[in-house]
Amino acid sequence: MREWLIRNKFILAATLLLCALIWPVGIFRAETISRTAADYSKNTDPIGLVAAIEEFVPQYDEIKTLGIDIGKQGGKADSGNIRLTIYDENLQEILAVNYPVADMKDGELTDIPVDAKLTAGKRYFFGVQCEDYDESAPVLHYRDETRNACPEHLHFYYGPVVQEGAVANMRFTYAVRLKWWQILFYDSFIIFAVIAVSKLLEKKDEVG
Repeated sequence: MREWLIRNKFILAATLLLCALIWPVGIFRAETISRTAADYSKNTDPIGLVAAIEEFVPQYDEIKTLGIDIGKQGGKADSGNIRLTIYDENLQEILAVNYPVADMKDGELTDIPVDAKLTAGKRYFFGVQCEDYDESAPVLHYRDETRNACPEHLHFYYGPVVQEGAVANMRFTYAVRLKWWQILFYDSFIIFAVIAVSKLLEKKDEVG
């Protein structure tokens, strides 16, 4: 065993480094999704001059993508960009991303990359508004809060007016730290893979 370790010290160092990137560094993350339930959607008025706003509490600290559901009004609202803005509880802007309306699904959730580092359990807002559109701005779809709200939901607004009993149709995709059994699985896979490769190389050297 000692001889094997000496012969393969560089491979062993690389193995330890890969394992450390999984834990404790945590460079690799798993995904978990939270979303509103599937049900009949209602429409806001156009989100051009007026924004639709969802007040929410994230369940985890990192949101990879935020899914929203727009309606293109029979194809009339297929231009411009959706500006998705996340605010803190004091309505201070944290980040904003633009996404082409033409690339979004009509009447289905479209996941927009945000890579937002937030604090789980704190209150935030995200606003959805269309900019630089031609004929008309799209609408945003929302649903009945009683049957469809996800854990993140607090209140839904159209402009400054709260929409009682409503929740934006939305999907949160979080990046979360691996669980202990996932860490164990990946570390074990790396170790066995490295051992197998080193054995194959040793056999190749012996044959050569």
